[in-house]
Amino acid sequence: MRVLIVEDEALIREGLLSMVDWAAEGFSEVVGCESAVDALDILADRGADLVITDLFMQSLSGLEMIEMARGMEIDTHFVILTGHGLFEYAQKAVELGVRRFLTKPIQPAELLSLLREMRADILEQRRIEQSVAETREKLLEYYPVVCRQFWQTLVSANAPGEREALRQAALYDVKTPKGALQCVAAGVLETDLTLTRRLELQQALEELFRERLVCLLDQGPHLLIILSSPVPPGELQAIPAILRANLSTAVWLGVGQAREGLGRLHLTAREAVEALKAVIGLGESAVSYYQDLKSVKGEEAVYPSAQEEAVLETLRYRDSPDLEALGCFLDAVYECPASDRSLMLLRFQVALYRLAESCGATELPPFEPELRTESLPEARQRLEALVTEIARQKSGMQQKAMTRIVEDAKRIIEENYGDPDLNVSGIARQLYVSPQYLSRLFRAVSGDTCMDYLTTVRMNAARELLRGSSVKSYEIALKVGYNHPNYFSALFKKHVGMTPKQYRLEKEP
Repeated sequence: MRVLIVEDEALIREGLLSMVDWAAEGFSEVVGCESAVDALDILADRGADLVITDLFMQSLSGLEMIEMARGMEIDTHFVILTGHGLFEYAQKAVELGVRRFLTKPIQPAELLSLLREMRADILEQRRIEQSVAETREKLLEYYPVVCRQFWQTLVSANAPGEREALRQAALYDVKTPKGALQCVAAGVLETDLTLTRRLELQQALEELFRERLVCLLDQGPHLLIILSSPVPPGELQAIPAILRANLSTAVWLGVGQAREGLGRLHLTAREAVEALKAVIGLGESAVSYYQDLKSVKGEEAVYPSAQEEAVLETLRYRDSPDLEALGCFLDAVYECPASDRSLMLLRFQVALYRLAESCGATELPPFEPELRTESLPEARQRLEALVTEIARQKSGMQQKAMTRIVEDAKRIIEENYGDPDLNVSGIARQLYVSPQYLSRLFRAVSGDTCMDYLTTVRMNAARELLRGSSVKSYEIALKVGYNHPNYFSALFKKHVGMTPKQYRLEKEP
């Protein structure tokens, strides 16, 4: 256990350090500190199990230090050294969570008794924390089940959209891969669907897809494999033969098209199952691709809504366009008969302009209601230019909005820096954003934290008052938002390099 003794009188500090056998009482490290400011630095850096502090010290009092430590969410036990007749401060100390006091002059027996009490309190707290940690560990045992249920939801017919899927992933702390996801459905004949065979197949598939495997779901008649990236066709074609050799069972694979985004995982899952159904039982084993299946079936031209949504969604939620998603959309369009392409491209252009208008991106090339049938390279070039411009304008408007929020926050700080209760939460409330978002945004735009900017504004105001008036230092502290004059002085010295008094003397004409 680590103990920090905060006392500005060296004689008392050294006396406490030598008064008892600290190690014998279970305190392996005991550090003496001559100021509360230094003590706060140590607490913030290394922490301590127990702090014994004097009440009155230069720069910062013991109570002020405890109050600031609580504000910094430093978890430690405090004991206050008091003199006779100073118990009027006890109420404030109790409000700050202090439960024990030592009265000067300190007797060894009294100190020893207190240390044993504090050690018992600390050990009890550790026991409680350990119990909480064990409970949390037990909860983690269910984490695989939670993950599997999450992925099961995403491949179901009622799968959530992209934003809801991301929200659930964050809620359940599920790690989700970046990039395109692909589903592969694996199936065997019903005569081979024994429990043992199913477990053997599952283990074999997990090993074969180990580098790309996100999750493997038992879907009853088949197993569904979710992959973090597409598998090269050569590797997939070899897998049925490997499984047949190792398991003595014919295995068929259906492969869906790779797609970006959690909200479209159900599409590739459905395609994988359809591809599997088309080949299972045919021959000894085979790999079937949904894309190939579509061309064989000769289906009527269907507008590629999923691919369109992939393009639109990246424009809504990302700073740069997904040209790969656009390429997938155009590939799907140009697989359709030439007679359908113009209408499809027109429909897509309408969707792009509507999205641009909703995002405030209005300075775009004129809308072309009469589209000529273009070659794929021509269409790709024109639409890539359009989506890139939409993304550029949208990003510019977002940047302006972010800058405006930061400028508004700075204005609030500059107008209200004298309020001692001014903080990030209060500023965020006025701007109708969350404190976390404001903190991230402020640092990203200005390169500084919101509270650092507040401190800078306060220090600059204090400098002006010190140069241009005879107002006392404690009055200046109150004017610039600090209830504790000693803390203000210590903070001023840290930022300016001298005390307020020294600064005033130096700046006097």
